[in-house]
Amino acid sequence: MAADRAPLPVTILTGFLGAGKTTLLARLLNRPEGVRFGVLVNDFGAINIDAELIVEAGGDQVSLANGCVCCSIRDDLIGAALRLLEREPPPDRIIVETSGVSRPLAVADALEGEEVGDRLAVDGIFCLVDAGNFQNLDFADTELALDQALGSDLVILNKCDLADDEAILAVETTLRGPMPALRILRTSFADLPRSLLLGPGHDRRRAASDGHHHDHAHTDAFVVWSWRSAVPLDLVLFRSAIRSIPPGLLRAKGILAFADRQRAVFQLVGKRKELKLEPGTPPAESTLVAIVRDSGLDAEALTALFDGCRLEPQRR
Repeated sequence: MAADRAPLPVTILTGFLGAGKTTLLARLLNRPEGVRFGVLVNDFGAINIDAELIVEAGGDQVSLANGCVCCSIRDDLIGAALRLLEREPPPDRIIVETSGVSRPLAVADALEGEEVGDRLAVDGIFCLVDAGNFQNLDFADTELALDQALGSDLVILNKCDLADDEAILAVETTLRGPMPALRILRTSFADLPRSLLLGPGHDRRRAASDGHHHDHAHTDAFVVWSWRSAVPLDLVLFRSAIRSIPPGLLRAKGILAFADRQRAVFQLVGKRKELKLEPGTPPAESTLVAIVRDSGLDAEALTALFDGCRLEPQRR
């Protein structure tokens, strides 16, 4: 890897058998919208890839005309990841679809281990749950499905078209039992905004200049909310503010300027929050873009929360 090349982001899709992981993956591969995906799966033959996209298929690899490539994990996750990293050009992002009986934290630990830890960065773990069948799982399978959900950043409660409101609420209650703050997103046919999986800025929608923009194209309505500040921020106040972020905020990324010319990157994916100070020139203006569930958005309160992080004049 070139010394100046940033670690490649990794998205992990987990969930019990039949929850919709492969459907979601096929959506991304068939419409990558300029992103070169490198995909690690146990069986790429099960993915419904448009036949005209396939330019090469053989052994444990399928290459697509849109620049994406799928590799079979087989028994060696790290080896498959290294093969993707060695491609020229390398992918823009790696997606790992785990087997239906895998635990996501073990996969994430492997991908952040010594062999590839400085070349890969897990930036989101998403667990799909079958709303129509979850209540029918036996005890052992329910325990595994719960473990997958609790080890994830965001739960995608899929196949809501196959369950009534009472059944959906029962599943959500079970999932939130051991973790009340678990973020759960309802959907059908694994249809959700790409920006939730890949981060703000990876879809074609742009945050409106007034701070938020509505998109009602999905089962749940979402808002792209943005905030900016030309005034440097107070690090202590910002750390306090992010502890108060409402659960309706599902994904966020910010490039920030703090006191004493400190530069930082903030990322939130579901329950995961990370604020990382990094070398380099701070931006002239701090910016933060977030994907928020429309029903859970109080735009004025969210703006006020971050406005309160600005440095007082005497400290600038």
